[in-house]
Amino acid sequence: MEPAVRRYLVHFGGAMLGYTALLFASVSVLNTYELAPLWRGGLALLPVLPGLYGLHAVMVFYHSRDEFKRRIISESMLISALLTGFACFAYGFVEGAVDLPSISLVWVLPVMVGLSGLVGCILRWRYA
Repeated sequence: MEPAVRRYLVHFGGAMLGYTALLFASVSVLNTYELAPLWRGGLALLPVLPGLYGLHAVMVFYHSRDEFKRRIISESMLISALLTGFACFAYGFVEGAVDLPSISLVWVLPVMVGLSGLVGCILRWRYA
């Protein structure tokens, strides 16, 4: 395994472990105690901090790649952002017309990341 890949997996994996731990801890505290709205908002945002570190790990990994691999990563992220944005846009129109349930914004980033991985696999296959 390349050192850059190993470093990415350690840093991103650590960020996701921290995210998971803070998510469970903050939800537990929010469900157990009655707190002022400002404290509740701060606790709800706590898992975002390791998530930001995960984004940093992605950028460091991106900059460690050669031009071809960067192109695949960039193109897959662009396609993912466009597809996710368009899906949200279209769902918003249909949601208002057909009484569909609202979808929380918390799902936008996981959809974008998942689509980016899928599109990246397709692009690697296409360019190989």
